[in-house]
Amino acid sequence: MANIVTPNTATPKQPTLPPGIVPDFCLVQQQFPKVAEKITLMWGTLGLHEYLNKPSSTNARTPGISLPIVSALMRLHEYHSTLIPVARTMMPGITLPD
Repeated sequence: MANIVTPNTATPKQPTLPPGIVPDFCLVQQQFPKVAEKITLMWGTLGLHEYLNKPSSTNARTPGISLPIVSALMRLHEYHSTLIPVARTMMPGITLPD
C-alpha cells in the first residue's frame, strides 16, 4: 500500500509579534488577507523588506489602501527591521535607533 501525501493547505500562522504590533497585523489581515499571508510566509527574511518596499504591493498610492493600513504596515516593517539588523539599511527615509 502506497503512502499518500497530501499538501499542507492550512493557513499559515501569524508571526509571533509583541502585543503592541498584533493589532496592526490583524488590521492588515482583515482588509488585505493576501498581503497578511505574504507577510506571514516571509516573516524573518529580507524578502519581507523587499516586498514591503515595492510600490505595487502595499503603498498609499494603491487604490483601497487607507492611511491606517499604510501606518500598520510601516509599524510591522519597523518592528521586523529590529529582528534583522541589516534590514535597517533597506528602509529608505526611515532612520531607526540602534
